[in-house]
Amino acid sequence: MAWIEDAEQRVLLVRQAIGLRLWTLPGGKVKRGESLVKALKREVQEETGLRVEIGSLLGVLDRRDKDAITLLFAAIPNKPSVKVKQKEKEIKKVGFQAALPKKASPSAKYFWSARKGPVKKPTKIRASTHQFPATPVTEQSPTATKSPRPMR
Repeated sequence: MAWIEDAEQRVLLVRQAIGLRLWTLPGGKVKRGESLVKALKREVQEETGLRVEIGSLLGVLDRRDKDAITLLFAAIPNKPSVKVKQKEKEIKKVGFQAALPKKASPSAKYFWSARKGPVKKPTKIRASTHQFPATPVTEQSPTATKSPRPMR
């Protein structure tokens, strides 16, 4: 999934045209032999019409209920003026949102609350999660540099 913000710090969301018609972050499945970065660029372009550069890994959501792992990456549009357009038949609407809509996917709710703050109704999914720090860790404690004792 891609986390794309505009100049007003609104987040780009897409609304599914089929199924539950939930709002979610752009992204999708990786094809066999495709890299994560190439897959995300392809999915974002298919769903929104935007060409993006992929940045840092922001978070990981282990969806045990779906036997899947969802990765969240920062993404930046290649052009400074962003005009999104819906290209995919699976997508009904595309737009930058200041608040997460009520009908949002569990992964969108999770990543939104981790990046922007809590949503009104917490998501109820069985999952292991990890969020990466907002700033990289630059110092290690002296104990972190010691080698571990050998096992006997």
